[in-house]
Amino acid sequence: MSEGSVRHDVSADGAVHTLTMDKPPGNVIDMALCNELRPAIAAAAAAEDGKVLVVRGAGKHFSFGASVEEHLPESAPAMLEAVGGVIRDLIGFPYPTVAGVQGACLGGGLELALACGIIIAEESAKLGNPEIQLGVIAPAATAMLSGRAAEDILLTGRNLTAQEGYNFGIVNAVAPQGELDETITTFVDTNFVPRSALSLRIATRAVRDRQRPETERRLAEAERIYLEELLPTHDGVEGIKAFIEKRPPEWQNA
Repeated sequence: MSEGSVRHDVSADGAVHTLTMDKPPGNVIDMALCNELRPAIAAAAAAEDGKVLVVRGAGKHFSFGASVEEHLPESAPAMLEAVGGVIRDLIGFPYPTVAGVQGACLGGGLELALACGIIIAEESAKLGNPEIQLGVIAPAATAMLSGRAAEDILLTGRNLTAQEGYNFGIVNAVAPQGELDETITTFVDTNFVPRSALSLRIATRAVRDRQRPETERRLAEAERIYLEELLPTHDGVEGIKAFIEKRPPEWQNA
């Protein structure tokens, strides 16, 4: 099935649902794409014989991230609501989820991948939350990352290699270059397809119910901080404006 920029493919046995973002050149996660992702995620969640959801990005990159333009004050609240809705749908998804990552997986793209239970990344992939470089924060990544990984990824804004992501514990498996599709297929066919769809749903709920309420609380708090404490400041908007205007930011620390 296909609707706009999101493809929803289902294996012949109904066990594997694959959602592919196909919005060239970099699968930017804007409000329009979120409005397509959410019903596709809901459709996959409702499939009683579904055993695993795989989330992909078409082309050379998983996703360049969320739309920079939509971070401006007039659209930021709606943008956060749209992206946050997709994140909440994924962390509450009723059976296992896998993100297959190639190329750039940045900003909102990494947040979407982190919302999946498992990340498989091609060895040349680059993962990061560069929002701090624009003077803003990544609410969903703030909610889902913790410890040294959070300090490094969120406060430096640097890109990680797939191996660094694995070392931090946010990537579950690194696929050899050019073998991402095969690696995902093997992982899914070995670990999920042979299982009971009912048992996978019960086990997924048991695993996620321990952490989901805290993640959702942290996400709501990070969104509040963005809107109430950061967005009204000069620097909370300056980096976005500078990026759009292709100039260096002029920080005022205010």
